[in-house]
Amino acid sequence: MEYQPSNRSASIAGIWCALGMVPFEHWMNVHANKDVLVNNMLWLLFFAIFLAIPVFYLVIGRNTGPFSQTWFLDPVERAQYAVVVRRMLCWFLSAGIFGSAWSLLLSFPWNQ
Repeated sequence: MEYQPSNRSASIAGIWCALGMVPFEHWMNVHANKDVLVNNMLWLLFFAIFLAIPVFYLVIGRNTGPFSQTWFLDPVERAQYAVVVRRMLCWFLSAGIFGSAWSLLLSFPWNQ
């Protein structure tokens, strides 16, 4: 069964990204690790779990083929491109809105 990404799944991926990355960034600022390798490995792990994998599966989609250099001349490719761009916009807006609210909530004095 092939999963088809949608605007809704892209919005969920944006919320998932903000839900994980905002507290992780806060935690990294509080617990500054001196070891660069551990720092980079943690960033890579959280980047994969909360950003790269959800964006690939829930926003772009596995069945999206590469676009040609002249995609804007072909109406079919132009329509496919527009769908992917719309999903990316849904992802970006939901991550930005939810991430801003989540960041403000985590920055209140009772959380410190």
